[in-house]
Amino acid sequence: MNAKDQTLKAISGMSKVPEYDPAAVKRLMARLDLNERGFAILMNVTPFTIRMWTTGAAKPCGASRRLMQIYENAPGVIRHITRIRDNAPC
Repeated sequence: MNAKDQTLKAISGMSKVPEYDPAAVKRLMARLDLNERGFAILMNVTPFTIRMWTTGAAKPCGASRRLMQIYENAPGVIRHITRIRDNAPC
C-alpha cells in the first residue's frame, strides 16, 4: 500500500462519526456540566432541538454529531471557542 492509500485509509477511519442516542447526549451534557439551554447555545441549536435529541424524538445530524464528538474528545476546545477577548468589540 502506498503513502497516498495509507493516508486515505486513515482519513476514512477518522471520518467515522459516532451515533449519539438520547443517553449519550445526556452523558455529554452532564460531563460538560451544561443544561439544555447551555448545550443548545454551544451546539448553535434551539433548546427544543436538544429536548428532541434527549427524548429520542429526533436524532442529531452529521454536523452536530461531529461537534459532539469534538466536545467529548477535546472538551478544552470549548474554553477556546467561548473565550471572550479583552479587546473584542461589544
